[in-house]
Amino acid sequence: MPEIISDDIGSFPLPAGADREKIRKIASAIATGTAVKADRDIFDPVIGEMMQKKIDAGIMRPNYPQVRDMIQSYTQLMEDYPEEDQPWVVEKKHAVLPELSALAPVGKKFLKDTGEALQMRVCVTGPLELYLKSVGGSVQEDLLMNMSKSVSRFIENSIIDTAYLKTAVFSIDEPSLGLNPNMSIDADILTEAWDTAAKKAGRRDVEIHLHSVNAVDMVYSADKINVIGVEYAASPKALDLLDKSEIESYDKFLRVGVARTDISKMAAEYNERYATDLWKTKDFSDLADKMENARNITKRLTKAYELFGDRIKYAGPDCGLGSWPGQDAAYAILKNAADAITEFNGKSEVR
Repeated sequence: MPEIISDDIGSFPLPAGADREKIRKIASAIATGTAVKADRDIFDPVIGEMMQKKIDAGIMRPNYPQVRDMIQSYTQLMEDYPEEDQPWVVEKKHAVLPELSALAPVGKKFLKDTGEALQMRVCVTGPLELYLKSVGGSVQEDLLMNMSKSVSRFIENSIIDTAYLKTAVFSIDEPSLGLNPNMSIDADILTEAWDTAAKKAGRRDVEIHLHSVNAVDMVYSADKINVIGVEYAASPKALDLLDKSEIESYDKFLRVGVARTDISKMAAEYNERYATDLWKTKDFSDLADKMENARNITKRLTKAYELFGDRIKYAGPDCGLGSWPGQDAAYAILKNAADAITEFNGKSEVR
């Protein structure tokens, strides 16, 4: 059985005491080329610490720590620095993910510790999501394609290939697909938009991250997308809507979320089960270890594997760790997921 690779979606709590608004403002300054050394002295250690937590948890393909709004951080640059006569097409030099510029020290430490380069996952907001949130539900082909060109430039500028840090996989995040009832778009146009966005990724895996698989048929014909990400842990019935033979016929693979991250629902369930109030006790690491321990995550992954076998290429937590109350609890979820996937891979010979 091929090894299932552990990863994460991106967001993660800031270190205690870090000012989110200040970090976001510095990120914008880096993207526009106006950041000064004092900004970097604040920004780089915060991003580096967050990435190191993911590595320490055992995640094989950690996503860069996403600290900014997934819409505004793109559209602001597309609006402020457009190509002449091309609305929503950002100038290539400004298609920047600032967090990536802070990861060199982490990569160098990883190389020193392991003798290998850190293989990284990079997520970008998809053209459809950008369009729906900034323009509306009735999609105009020309504007959507312009947004796709911008996303392509963010992807191209996010390819890192050094001795210590490498971009191994891209994820195009389209959480509204299948959930927005007001969306009106031709499937062929959307497929073309995704292929345009991903064309600079080269031979790297390109995932589409979904919150619903209701419209997964639109993904199958996208040649540049080879991995379909499914939020499975909090929505177990999601896998019922997928057909293995269809996935195989289009030569696609799956990324399955196998650890829950829906903190509000998890806390409510925990409070009822243990007659307590987590929002008062703040013992969220205990929630992770009781409700989403490695044993439970392994069971969930085993069930998914029974359905899809070696079509599962990646697994990790669902998205949403950035909203968790503190790094310790979020780290516990990451570690439990990484441990579960490692354990699952280790048992592959006896299945």
